[in-house]
Amino acid sequence: MLKPNQIYCGDCLEVMKDIRDESIDLIVTDPPYLINYRTNRRQDKDHEFCTVIQNDDNPEVVAESIYQCFRVLKPDTACYMFCGPDKVDWFKLELEKHFTIKNMIIWVKNNHTAGDLEAQFGKQYEVLFLVNKGRAKFYGKRLTDVWFFNRKTGSRQFHQNQKPVNLIEQCIRKHSKKGDLVLDPFAGSGTTAQACINTHRQYICIEKEQKYVETIKRRIKTAEPQLF
Repeated sequence: MLKPNQIYCGDCLEVMKDIRDESIDLIVTDPPYLINYRTNRRQDKDHEFCTVIQNDDNPEVVAESIYQCFRVLKPDTACYMFCGPDKVDWFKLELEKHFTIKNMIIWVKNNHTAGDLEAQFGKQYEVLFLVNKGRAKFYGKRLTDVWFFNRKTGSRQFHQNQKPVNLIEQCIRKHSKKGDLVLDPFAGSGTTAQACINTHRQYICIEKEQKYVETIKRRIKTAEPQLF
């Protein structure tokens, strides 16, 4: 079994083999959106955000990761999984093979995409699936399925698809308790790890790219002493 409160560098499908069946309390993750994404808005075309995200054209990896998420979750627990509006149908079909879909949460951002400026309206939201293995009751008051959180931009942005910490904290608080173990198999810049530290949960984060593993380690270094 992997040790909690660690960042593991590697392919999540390989690393997750070392996680026992039904040992995770909650999953919050942001997998590749399968749209071969890279930003075209930066003037500096050599910037790392202008390169395609790894496995963003590999649906087999994401499909297998969904099964692995189901395997490692305890009964009657939840998984939150982000996806873009372009691939909602694909994610829904794959998630329904294993989980019960409870909500397609709409995350409304404070800005919108560029895209086709003459034939397409700007996209100002992303989809966050809330799915259950069994039946996972939420903690606290009932929320609606439309959430408003500002997107990270500028110098505070460590990853081109970075999610706001307070958004991830809301997921964690709604479906876990202090001390619970949260998994993020596509850790990116480590927002889930930081949110777990802030909310006094344990975490296991897996990230394939070494440069982002180093980013996560630097990012959580100041927050780590707050854990428990």
